[in-house]
Amino acid sequence: MTQVRRYLIALLALAGSAWLASDRADGFSYFQYGGVNVVWAGGQATRCLSPTTFPEGSDPDLHVLAAMGLWNLVPSADFEYFYFRLDQDYPIDHFDGYSDTVAVPTSSLDPGVLAVTYLVNDGAQWFDTDILFSDLPEGVGWHFDPNPDCDMTTNPLGGNGFSFLLVATHELGHGLGLGDDPIGTEPPGTPWFIATMNPRYPTGGPVGQNNIIELHTDDRNGLRWLYPHSGPSEPPVVDLANAGYTTGPIMGQVIPVYFDPPDADPAATVTARSVIENFGTTNEVYVRQGFYLSTDDVIGTDDLYLGELRWDLAFEDAFEFDVDIDMPADIAAGDYYLGSILDDLDEVLEEYEDNNHALYCQPLTINRLVPVINQLVQEIIPCEVPYTGPTPTVTHPLNMNPITWSIDNPEPGMTIDPNSGVVSWPSPVRSEFQYVIYIRATNSTGSSTQILFLGVSEAPPQIATIGNEQAACGIPYTGPTPQITSPDCMEPIINWSLDVGPAGMTIDHDTGVVSWLDPVPSDQPYTITIRATNGVGNGMQTFTLHASGNGDLDGDFDVDLDDYDLFDVCLTGPAGGVPDGCLCADMDGDADVDLADFADVAVGFSGEILHVGACCYSDATCTDGPVEDCTTDGLYQGDGSTCATAVCDGACCFDTGFCTQWSQDNCAAAGATYMGTGTDCGSVTCPTDP
Repeated sequence: MTQVRRYLIALLALAGSAWLASDRADGFSYFQYGGVNVVWAGGQATRCLSPTTFPEGSDPDLHVLAAMGLWNLVPSADFEYFYFRLDQDYPIDHFDGYSDTVAVPTSSLDPGVLAVTYLVNDGAQWFDTDILFSDLPEGVGWHFDPNPDCDMTTNPLGGNGFSFLLVATHELGHGLGLGDDPIGTEPPGTPWFIATMNPRYPTGGPVGQNNIIELHTDDRNGLRWLYPHSGPSEPPVVDLANAGYTTGPIMGQVIPVYFDPPDADPAATVTARSVIENFGTTNEVYVRQGFYLSTDDVIGTDDLYLGELRWDLAFEDAFEFDVDIDMPADIAAGDYYLGSILDDLDEVLEEYEDNNHALYCQPLTINRLVPVINQLVQEIIPCEVPYTGPTPTVTHPLNMNPITWSIDNPEPGMTIDPNSGVVSWPSPVRSEFQYVIYIRATNSTGSSTQILFLGVSEAPPQIATIGNEQAACGIPYTGPTPQITSPDCMEPIINWSLDVGPAGMTIDHDTGVVSWLDPVPSDQPYTITIRATNGVGNGMQTFTLHASGNGDLDGDFDVDLDDYDLFDVCLTGPAGGVPDGCLCADMDGDADVDLADFADVAVGFSGEILHVGACCYSDATCTDGPVEDCTTDGLYQGDGSTCATAVCDGACCFDTGFCTQWSQDNCAAAGATYMGTGTDCGSVTCPTDP
């Protein structure tokens, strides 16, 4: 920012005139003569415009006229600028009674002077006030943007040039009798306030985010003091403003409103300077000033609301203050624009609404925090049951994302979704101790870890498939030894039990082997269901057992001459009893072996296979044929059954208690418990994982 001092030269026609400041510390300054304010007679002043400096319709011409208009439009003040155009440039004479307005070579002014106003009074009235502008100030010249932004205003030497409208408005304030504020003779540290009459560029600066050049409250008060309104009361004017500039460290030089620190974390406090003014002629009470955070350089009520203040703004009031603003507890990292809106809810009906928004020139950076992972809940899971972990969260998700997730010490087969942080372990391995898994979250700022304590216990037992079994009448039956699908994960088995089986069948509670000392022949296969129980649950497996009968005395599933030979040995006649080993020959169960029993054997005699029916396989396919063709992974559905009517799937139970009708293979692949071919969900009770 250029630190250029503006000079005001007052040439007094008579001795004894005095330069005075008002009784307010931040007040305007003015001339008095003999204790009387020096003013223009009738509250009117006429400027003589140089045709060379202000060709009609040129930028300098339009801006100097606009600056006059700003002083003419102050409510409750009786002052008006007039002008006329000279036909040619004349030598400047500070005592000719013509208030000349002209550009002069920079070399004719003191170094660093942008413009100068010479004032001559005649007693308590102004006689002549000439304004001289530098034709090329500081070698960079002027700009004629009516709404100069922060860079244009604060960096004139960077190629922008100086705002002609700001300087012209200031000099015209001198031309009507106001002095610099502060005067320049105050000791360091003296309070002062923003005003168009501040002596250093950029005077009071533009107002609000639209960068409107207006007279500040202090200047309006000075004009009313020198030229008070008389006569009938004017209509009240309601106009509140939110200034874009504030007092700086150098006496008399304003700077853009600011905040500190320039970057902040979520939930941090930012201290912001704000300046609000009452440009109107009314007292306005309980006016809300809302503070907002925007992702662009335009502040509006649709931006992120931060908080509010309430003000009583009396006529001629203005406030310059610091406010502490708390940032949101969680907000995305990046650059934002801070701003405030005076009367943001439009509760006050104003003459002008375009000067209520103020934007801080520099963006506010919200820092991205290093991820902090919320505590993960300890979990106990069964081994070899696919595990999917919970979705981890961080303390400030808006601010800390995007995050890449990883595992510092994964177990074999363990993975993590880098986007969601969800851990997957298809086949957890049982361990006597908890696994300590370090989950890491990384963003552009850094990374941190959180521990997932994961215990893997034994899983409920699953019994491997048992093929179809056969038993012969009269011959004790001993079943196969059942196998657990994953011994390391599911053992030890506490108990084997027999859930379903024919009368007289037993099970070894240690081995799971079933026994039947005296199989009873049946045309239909017997269903055998065994259960294995360990410390966390149980599992079942079902298989079928066919016990031969109907004259098949040798157990080869047909009735032929070999069976006749065995029957002859057993034949005793009516009431002859049943010899040892001939129980199966007593076909009618009347405690003897006679011709009635022979008749039953003869009925079954064919010399061919007796048992033909449907065979269901674990994938729910089916074939019709002799029982001998129903291989070990098939389930015989009984003599005379057909695939057309057989049910080859069964109830499939999950450890949640959910049940669905599925093939045995599909059920096993899902890690669920198959309840047996032919069963249905309506007739079984699914065990649940305790």
